[in-house]
Amino acid sequence: MNTAADIRVLGADAKPTRITRRDLAQTLLAGLAAGILSPLSSAAHPLRKHLLNGSLLDFADAHLSAAAGEPLFLSAGQLTALDVLSEAIIPGSRKAQCASFIDLLLSADTHEVQKEFLASLSAMEANSQGAYHAGIVELSPTQRNGLLAQVSTPGSAGYKHFNHLKDWMAGAYYSSEIGMRELGWKPDRVFPSFPGCSHADGHS
Repeated sequence: MNTAADIRVLGADAKPTRITRRDLAQTLLAGLAAGILSPLSSAAHPLRKHLLNGSLLDFADAHLSAAAGEPLFLSAGQLTALDVLSEAIIPGSRKAQCASFIDLLLSADTHEVQKEFLASLSAMEANSQGAYHAGIVELSPTQRNGLLAQVSTPGSAGYKHFNHLKDWMAGAYYSSEIGMRELGWKPDRVFPSFPGCSHADGHS
């Protein structure tokens, strides 16, 4: 018969269950279908179709775990700019590897979707150059916040592009384990409802 000490040792040796992107996507989509989750609520959200592609999500797990650092679609500079923007708009995005996940999804998307994304990223760079004569990566945190305040204002020249990129970022973030946990999800139980995004402007 095992003693309490034996049980504690056995428990310490056990490895935690790995949560896959496929598992997270199924949970997220179930929450959307039940109407208890707001991120990606639009049927036209650019990430929804990718969250139904189990093979692609399995590849994403392997690719992001390898951390090779080589982008699959974006250039190295574009990936860095996207990473900086993602972290500024949704803190925690860098830890969730949102930029690399978006890059992977774009590599599997249509030319039209890729072109639209690049146009929005280029527009953000143009707004940065116009306001501060510097690229997004070169901005100070204060300047970056100023840029985001400018382009997130309805009616501004960069508003459409800001929202387009934010949709991708929010989808990538909230389909990650970090993002799902922020919404109230835990791997050991299912919530009947989710508290929603805690970021100031919702990001959804």
